[in-house]
Amino acid sequence: MDEQKLSEMYDLTKENNKMLKAMRRDAFVGGIVKFIFWIIVFVVIPYLTWLYVQPYLQGFLDTYQKVQQTADSVSSSTTADFSQFQEFLKKFGINPSEK
Repeated sequence: MDEQKLSEMYDLTKENNKMLKAMRRDAFVGGIVKFIFWIIVFVVIPYLTWLYVQPYLQGFLDTYQKVQQTADSVSSSTTADFSQFQEFLKKFGINPSEK
């Protein structure tokens, strides 16, 4: 081989080496960026969403519990009133269980 072709192959080899190193670096950086992106998608966004939605859910849960307590107190008071009503009817000689 002559000197010119050898020099040209050497230059091409150096250029190839630079391109391969750049490709490896880009692939590595791209992998890190993808990893960070998916962490943001699966961890940060749901956490921030929870922080935003949680007060509304807590208010809804508190309201639901108050409604349920009210319903329980109403049902317990109606059963007590019904038993008192039955006693009232028995005083007048009316048996509510008979038809």
